[in-house]
Amino acid sequence: MDADFELSSWRKKQAALLYYFSSMDYLLGLQKRLLELRGFSDNLIDVSQTQGRDRIIRKKSRWGHRDTTQNWVANAWHFLADFQLAITRDIADRAAQIYHVTGAYQCGRGMAEYSTQWMALEEQERFDKMFAELSEYAGNIDDTMDKNYHVSRWNDFGLTMAWQEQKQHFPMLPKLRVHTDVVAEHGRLPPKTGVYVSTDDPDAALQFAWTGSVYGKLLECSTFNSLGKAALKKVGRSKLWLDGQAMLDFVIENQDDPVLKNDSFFEDSFKPNLAPSLVAGNAFTSHPSSWYYVEIIKDEFEPVEAELEHSSDETLRFESGSICQKAGMYFTPARVDSRRRFELGERFPEENSQYGKTIWQWDGNQT
Repeated sequence: MDADFELSSWRKKQAALLYYFSSMDYLLGLQKRLLELRGFSDNLIDVSQTQGRDRIIRKKSRWGHRDTTQNWVANAWHFLADFQLAITRDIADRAAQIYHVTGAYQCGRGMAEYSTQWMALEEQERFDKMFAELSEYAGNIDDTMDKNYHVSRWNDFGLTMAWQEQKQHFPMLPKLRVHTDVVAEHGRLPPKTGVYVSTDDPDAALQFAWTGSVYGKLLECSTFNSLGKAALKKVGRSKLWLDGQAMLDFVIENQDDPVLKNDSFFEDSFKPNLAPSLVAGNAFTSHPSSWYYVEIIKDEFEPVEAELEHSSDETLRFESGSICQKAGMYFTPARVDSRRRFELGERFPEENSQYGKTIWQWDGNQT
């Protein structure tokens, strides 16, 4: 990693997520889930036709063939088939550095227009559950690849929720290297396909961009507005969005903020489970940015650092004997010329001095 640009623990997790969601393995996982859904639906069709359900439905229904298996096969089934073809195209296009949204949303909207009354209740519940899980899985690809807006669909809140859902896949983080010599501008295609980090905004969400099509451009960066920065400073990185009570305390403390008060859900959000969403709905803005390329180093890994309670502009302080939670340069007033680098997991030493306890402090100069 370039010495003058070090990724924070949280930014490393963002990069790991984006590389994961853009990977061929993740796309093949979507294909596998769709094949399982198609197999399940095809089996239901066979069962329905064998049992003669359509004949019974036509007798009892005043809607003619609308609720029949035949109608669903003739219309809704083709949305699943088209979805499968789209994924096959997506897999082939990866060789040319071209990426796509998945089409899961369009498939769901199309199928919703046709009745599933020909299914038994437990069959429909399982079908709906399988498609909901597939859609949620596909949504991570869509949020990564959708370039139809001026700003990325991923913001700090969304990435935090995604990390909570996906962190079991990351017992170790991939090693990353920031290339400050590979610079991209928003609104343009990047010089390399991959993840990019804002050059000048430490709170900006990372983005994925690609070189093979005009849709691979970098967008404006999603970052905190004044309310979001206040929430981060008050609650701390480790609790932001995740600690409902801490977020509720922040809402109560800032209930006269006009941005929050003008939210249509303001009056109903004074609950720990709703306060994070209230703040998140009003905590972000965007602006143009330059971007540095973040390379993922193949087959090299590092430990997952715990998020610290401190906000990004606070000084990190650790007593001797405690474990380093963020690798970097530290110093202690207990000894002259004490400045040195500590690695993640390394224990801070005691210094014999008249100052009493040895406190190691994060050095603002990390070069």
